[in-house]
Amino acid sequence: MKYHRIKCEIYKAEGKTWERMAEELLLSAVRRERVVRLIFFTACKDNQEYRQQRTFLEQWADSHFPSPRPVVSVVAQKPLEGELVLEVHSLPLSVDEAVTLEERFASSVRYLRITSADYREIIAGGLCADDLNLPIREQSEQTFRKVEEILKAEQMNFGDIVRQWNYLEGITDIAHGNQCYQDFNDVRSQFYATSEWQSGYPAATGIGAQHGGIQIDFNAVSGKIGIIPLDNDWQRAAHVYSDEVLISHRPDTEKGTPKFERGKSLSDHQQEVIYISGTAAIRGEESMVTGDVLWQTEITLENIQHLIGLEEGKEKLPEHSGKLELLRVYLKNEKDAQIVKEDLDKLCPGVPVAYLYADVCREELLVEIEGIAHL
Repeated sequence: MKYHRIKCEIYKAEGKTWERMAEELLLSAVRRERVVRLIFFTACKDNQEYRQQRTFLEQWADSHFPSPRPVVSVVAQKPLEGELVLEVHSLPLSVDEAVTLEERFASSVRYLRITSADYREIIAGGLCADDLNLPIREQSEQTFRKVEEILKAEQMNFGDIVRQWNYLEGITDIAHGNQCYQDFNDVRSQFYATSEWQSGYPAATGIGAQHGGIQIDFNAVSGKIGIIPLDNDWQRAAHVYSDEVLISHRPDTEKGTPKFERGKSLSDHQQEVIYISGTAAIRGEESMVTGDVLWQTEITLENIQHLIGLEEGKEKLPEHSGKLELLRVYLKNEKDAQIVKEDLDKLCPGVPVAYLYADVCREELLVEIEGIAHL
């Protein structure tokens, strides 16, 4: 049994026009082997500019990448280091086992399928509603239907999703009595109720974006791979949060909890990859807050190291940081980027990090961190 880990890299560009920076990053990516996903983090002033940037990137990928071309996601989160950031996911060449990579379609939705003798993995990205101006609930329903179409085409279900990224424009806004994130969670709960969850919910991130409506990326896996949900006994599982931390003032609907695990392990008994969900300074289900972003950052890192089994304490994190392949750091305030970067340079030296301006799902939380670890 062999699981072929997807490699993740971060590229950054600055000091040129947006188009020149985009082409520079794309040229770096096109030289990589078997690229399966491109995620661009970009600043834009409105949804019209967002659509223009997305069209440019998708057309460039269509023209320059060999088939099967990677799926493309464009996230309207302003980079706080560099002016345009690209995260590249690729499938390294294997010399010991045949692995196929195919481009597939479910109705009009495009995705990639990785197949080996032991498992099948679906890579999907950039899934969104056709109209970004629809209410969040309607956008969420349209987007989850596209996810459902892909899974049904592969004879899978929501329970096969191992990693999911949820990007929400105006995540903490209140509309018709509900927080936008709560509207999204209500819809997610409805779709997830159609599946059994034998290996737990996905590792997931629900994070704000400046524009772009609702967008979902996901990986789904079925086969002989060991898939284990990871709990953190310092944090209450998000899918059993109490009503006190769910923001809704609508008496006619039951509040859906955020359906995700703190992490997800994929293992072939020789190597293991851990998807680390979006993590913040939360213990139990309560936010551990002061006005200090560095304190919240270090509490968040302690939560992460506890999740992946590094018990020596935060002062020992540097000697173990090679276990982390990649981190994304989402910051509520742009001004915090430099001091948080200086802190993480000491705590996680050598780990690729993307620093992004994004609203976190609770008003009092200043930072959220997600990542990938190899054990």
